[in-house]
Amino acid sequence: MAQDSDDEDCPKQIEYVNRNQVDPPTISLRGVEGQAVDAQGEAIPNICVALFTEKEHRFVAQVVADENGYFRFGKIPKGRYRVVARVDYDYFCPVNVRIRRVSFPRGGFFRRTHLVLHMRSAGIDDCSYGDTK
Repeated sequence: MAQDSDDEDCPKQIEYVNRNQVDPPTISLRGVEGQAVDAQGEAIPNICVALFTEKEHRFVAQVVADENGYFRFGKIPKGRYRVVARVDYDYFCPVNVRIRRVSFPRGGFFRRTHLVLHMRSAGIDDCSYGDTK
């Protein structure tokens, strides 16, 4: 699974963007990791994924997904964040997902889940979104 990166594989730092017409509910995660996939469920390799603070939208970190679309942020403090993924070309609508990083003991209420970033083509009524598996 992809590890933290110092932006070295991303052409530039991702800027915060939110094209959600309605913000979906916050997703609670014990670890900020997951996979980027297209509408058919195929992995999107080497996509840049960034983490921003929820309120101020300040940049926190950025990682690059591996060849299977997997990404993982290292040690992220508990709190509320936005995960933003986008590509340099406009085919995919950027994804913007509200998350809450929690830390519960193993086997606690929140089992370890992975974020899935569903990258969809840019459209009028449809955009990329996130859920868990």
